[in-house]
Amino acid sequence: MDQENVSATLTVAVPAARVFAVLADPAAHSAIDGTGWIQEAVDRAPLTEVGQVFRMDMYHPNHPNGDYQVANKVSVLAPSPSPARGVRGRPGGAGVRLPSAGRCQGC
Repeated sequence: MDQENVSATLTVAVPAARVFAVLADPAAHSAIDGTGWIQEAVDRAPLTEVGQVFRMDMYHPNHPNGDYQVANKVSVLAPSPSPARGVRGRPGGAGVRLPSAGRCQGC
């Protein structure tokens, strides 16, 4: 399968703590996924620590199996909306940062 990159910038008028709460809840990821690839969280526990692994059921029509699963490892977890902090999930740079301006980059 060819590598695909998807990115977007979105400014939301909610407190950064609320955005963080959604991002730290794997069960909410399919609702905010703009690609439609995330089907549901396999591991539904809230993200609470660096090193935590959570799996997601995925679907992509060009994937050899169609349905597949990814494991995501939390590399940064900081509820404070300071620069370069947030929830980062997927290897290879995909994830989310919550800069101090409250903008969500990469979601």
